[in-house]
Amino acid sequence: MSSTSTHRALRSILASSIVALVGGGCIALGYDFDRKPPIPCSKDEDCPGEDTFCGTRKCEQNVCTFVNVQPAGVKPLGQPVDDCQDVTCDGAGHAVSKPASDQPPKDASECTEDKCVDGTPLFVPVADDAPCGKGLVCDGFGSCAGCTAATDCGDDGPCVKWSCTAEGVCLRVNTPRGTLVTDTVKGDCLAEVCDGDGNVVTLSFQDPMDDGDSCKDDICKDGVTVHEPAANGTPCETGCRSCTDGVCDMMCSPGFGCKDDMFCKPLEQQPNGSACQEAIDCTSGSCVDGVCCENECSGKCMACSNQKTGQANGVCAPVIDGSNPDMDCGESDVCFGGKCRCENGLQDGAELKVDCGGICAPCGGKWVCNGSGGCKAPVQECCAFISCWGNCDNKTDDCTFIEGTACTVEVDKPRSFTAGAVEASCGWSGEACRRITCLCQ
Repeated sequence: MSSTSTHRALRSILASSIVALVGGGCIALGYDFDRKPPIPCSKDEDCPGEDTFCGTRKCEQNVCTFVNVQPAGVKPLGQPVDDCQDVTCDGAGHAVSKPASDQPPKDASECTEDKCVDGTPLFVPVADDAPCGKGLVCDGFGSCAGCTAATDCGDDGPCVKWSCTAEGVCLRVNTPRGTLVTDTVKGDCLAEVCDGDGNVVTLSFQDPMDDGDSCKDDICKDGVTVHEPAANGTPCETGCRSCTDGVCDMMCSPGFGCKDDMFCKPLEQQPNGSACQEAIDCTSGSCVDGVCCENECSGKCMACSNQKTGQANGVCAPVIDGSNPDMDCGESDVCFGGKCRCENGLQDGAELKVDCGGICAPCGGKWVCNGSGGCKAPVQECCAFISCWGNCDNKTDDCTFIEGTACTVEVDKPRSFTAGAVEASCGWSGEACRRITCLCQ
């Protein structure tokens, strides 16, 4: 397969990236209990649809409805800012999505123009021969081509890394948004972080000022430190004392008692938001992040404590965007909108395909050798003349074996093998051969 067709195959994957939410107009995400016939139920799980920030399914009087409904116009927490969509609550428990032309995704390529067209993200290749890298040009298919080393493509920085593939295509990987670079002033809720586009910027950061009060949760909100009441029952100072409504009480909080180890522990099941040690301590039956939680809150990038979500203790909500407090997303990924970025079903950031490549795990593929059946051609010996000696490597058996088998894009190196065809430049009819390149695609 030629280098140009290889570029085309790789970049066509990027150019076809589409967000599955909408294709223009507004779409309500969820079942509309108000407009459709009443649905009988015996428990909440019988109700169709999904719980969202805008409303929670509830079985009341054996009929499905929504509770915890957010006002119309409120934006869900952790909404992505690069999916060409703007989601708001409609006031009836539904999340409504509409196209947002000012929120295009970014594929980190100098050779594509990132656009939103009727709510669909598109990566449009720029003109052939447009400058890119260091003295390189775009190939017209969205790739910066012609590199022989990563340094031909650009300079690495704290928020960007360059690489050059074996086919001579530049790949740029941006460090995830919110990744800390430096935090020169502790407690100011600001830090030098990566913006997700390869730049270092000063943004809000979770480094709140600690006031030394164990009955206050220190958290950054809107760029300033706020001190909110810790969960009732949280131990404070020494002996059998615990926090009640944000104040260290002289005794254990109501519902808590002094045990032999001189710590306050629940005497009875506690309401959501109270301190807990195990599920039996809570009326909900769920103890998450040290507080009684409204549910098991077991999903990745979800938490139940104020310090992790910025919401009230006991409310299961997405963790703060750009964070990964429980390492749900591994070492290199972060949470956005309540999902690991590499598991959100979108081709965003510097991903090569959906949820793989770039900062994510490598993409899987298969070996293809000069197109269909390239390695199956009759084999001929390589001519022995020095002028043609470099055209063969006599690994035809390996090539036949590898074609069509699984491989890993960005990890496995392309391999070249011999196939039977006369190389005209050899000048010795019938005894030359040509090289076939096997690529992982």
